[in-house]
Amino acid sequence: MAFIVATFTMPFLIHLLRRARILDEVAPNKIHDRPIPRGGGIIIFLAFAIAVLLPNYRDNPMKGVLLGSGICLFVGAVDDIQGGIPAYIKFLTLLCVTLIMSHYGVLLRVFQYYPLDLALTLFWVVGVTSAFNGIDNMDGLASGVATIVSVMYLVIALQAFFSAGTETSLAWFGLLAAGLIGANLGFLVFNFNPARVFMGDSGSFFLGFTLAALGVMGEWSQTPIISLSIPILILGVPIFDFAYIIIARIVRGETRTLHDVIAHCAPDHLSHRLVWIGFSQRKAVLFIYLISASMGVSGILLRNSSSLLDMMLALFQGLAIVCIVIVLMATAARRHQAHIDAEVAKLRPVAVGEDPPDSPGDGTE
Repeated sequence: MAFIVATFTMPFLIHLLRRARILDEVAPNKIHDRPIPRGGGIIIFLAFAIAVLLPNYRDNPMKGVLLGSGICLFVGAVDDIQGGIPAYIKFLTLLCVTLIMSHYGVLLRVFQYYPLDLALTLFWVVGVTSAFNGIDNMDGLASGVATIVSVMYLVIALQAFFSAGTETSLAWFGLLAAGLIGANLGFLVFNFNPARVFMGDSGSFFLGFTLAALGVMGEWSQTPIISLSIPILILGVPIFDFAYIIIARIVRGETRTLHDVIAHCAPDHLSHRLVWIGFSQRKAVLFIYLISASMGVSGILLRNSSSLLDMMLALFQGLAIVCIVIVLMATAARRHQAHIDAEVAKLRPVAVGEDPPDSPGDGTE
């Protein structure tokens, strides 16, 4: 249902966004070469909401997640229409929806002390939402990763159902995941390279929050460390990309304050770095799909592990994938910088009136 709604309504939204001039313009820190309508997240949410509300299944956690998703969509849509809103408004929005979630029972219960659990939940929601917004930087990337993460969530819900032989408390969890899969696949028809529409903040803000919320409520494990590790692995691509980029920018001196960290925007994420080393945009996105699926499978294996050895192997697999990604990102950065330095070296002699390094000169003093 969500796929059908998204597929058939998206062309109308694209037309309306063009008429209203709600476009993502070409800019030095962006890679598209023509204005593209932004705001496709409105249809993703519409398709998702219709699909999950039609079955008339209601549960308190589900109500909290849907209400929070709707608020995030609204704030993201305002951002798309106005061309940007202050970061503190988004933070206050996430604080608000986290409080709403906690009221409906969606809360990390690590410390068994509400103020600390609420703070940890807020940290998770803000971090995942920001990380997901960060990977919305290439055609088809964010919606594809959202689809893969949702598939992993759905697999876990189905496993719980078949294991119990009846409906479990994860029924609503699987229903939300299925709705996200259909809505994002429908959007991908129009967003995969070359994209005809971008999801915009209306999409990345709502999807980031929703995926984070599902990560909070999933029944992962009785062991706290394992319970925290599973959603981190499933959401590994946006989380580790975001963490690496923040650290790298601080080390390079590009960001020095918290405001700089939040506001700084540059084409230096994993997808961009893959393009630096020769990937096409499509191949970079497909490669990241593969990494995301591998990380998700590691999370599922960790949840299904029945012994300490199984847990260690699943964790090792996930960490090995992260290490490979880190090596790729660091290598790409060095090669990109070496290429820039070489180009600058070619231009510098011309700028000061000297012979280029490889020129024999004219033989005069």
